Amino acid sequence: MPDPLDMSLDEIIRNKKKSAGVSSNVRGIGSGPGPGPARRFGNRELLRTTPYSVAPVFQVLEAAWKQEVFTGGVSTMETGTKLYISNLEYGVSNDDIKELFSEVGELKQYSIHYDKSGISKGTGEVVFLRQTDALAAIKRYNNVQLDGKPQKIDLIGANF
Repeated sequence: MPDPLDMSLDEIIRNKKKSAGVSSNVRGIGSGPGPGPARRFGNRELLRTTPYSVAPVFQVLEAAWKQEVFTGGVSTMETGTKLYISNLEYGVSNDDIKELFSEVGELKQYSIHYDKSGISKGTGEVVFLRQTDALAAIKRYNNVQLDGKPQKIDLIGANF
């Protein structure tokens, strides 16, 4: 066989096809080069003997979680506590909700739910930065009338 460096590309491909045999054209049969991944079972002895290292971010998160659980500390990773408000008068706006609930504590998010035509559904959501503020808002405003209707306030996703 001539040196591959002295051969043209067409000759190299032709010789490769001849040496691969008939079974190389059928997918999954044969061990020659062809479509699909080559299966190599010789590397089974290279199994990992040591565990994977834990990324530093996860170590920090795990440490914060352990501190909160075992010491009863307040989580510094708290993402907010959501309240669902229902039975609202249809004229209550986002600004009304912001004004009312920001008196209790710092709001992260607030909104009134509207249907496709832009009419209020009579419900809304408020997310407080701190859970204690959310609980205080429930005590302060649940069943209290806002524009003539008693609003119902529920805690969403609470883990007590």
